[in-house]
Amino acid sequence: MTQEEVLKRVITAFEDSAIPYMLVGAIAVNYYGRPRLTHDIDIIVEIGRAQAARIVKLFEDEFYVSLDGILEAIQHGTMFNLIHQHTGLKIDCWMLKEDEFDRSRFPRRQKCIVFDREMSISSPEDLILVKLQWYKDSGSEKHLLDARGILEVQAEALDKQYLSNWASRLSVKDLLERIT
Repeated sequence: MTQEEVLKRVITAFEDSAIPYMLVGAIAVNYYGRPRLTHDIDIIVEIGRAQAARIVKLFEDEFYVSLDGILEAIQHGTMFNLIHQHTGLKIDCWMLKEDEFDRSRFPRRQKCIVFDREMSISSPEDLILVKLQWYKDSGSEKHLLDARGILEVQAEALDKQYLSNWASRLSVKDLLERIT
């Protein structure tokens, strides 16, 4: 099974179970910006404790999934993993946070065709902002390069006012200016 097939399986399960999600990370970067290799998939999900057992049931036949891991991720606003048993491919399921930015960007997700299938994906502006935050927090150049690649490829299509406003609010305005 390929990365593409595993992703489609996960997205289908989320959609069939009415679990709101949004692709982020390298798959989203590859869609909007300059492609790069990735070995995992990052997805933001909106779930509560009541859905934790259902997530396990959805994936337990094909994936390693931990109920305790899901409950801990929900409690702490972090992430849990789905690890495909046959391929070892890891899907990081990040919890939607209650902060203003996450609550603002989640409804902005877009339906896009990824791997010949419609999927919900972060808007390019929000992906740039998140990548700038991750660079600020980690110092990892890949995040800055990802943000710059999206900015260059999507240049005219971006809502620059939205980007500028949130960059100021998130204290990454200097980084946005650095890559423009």
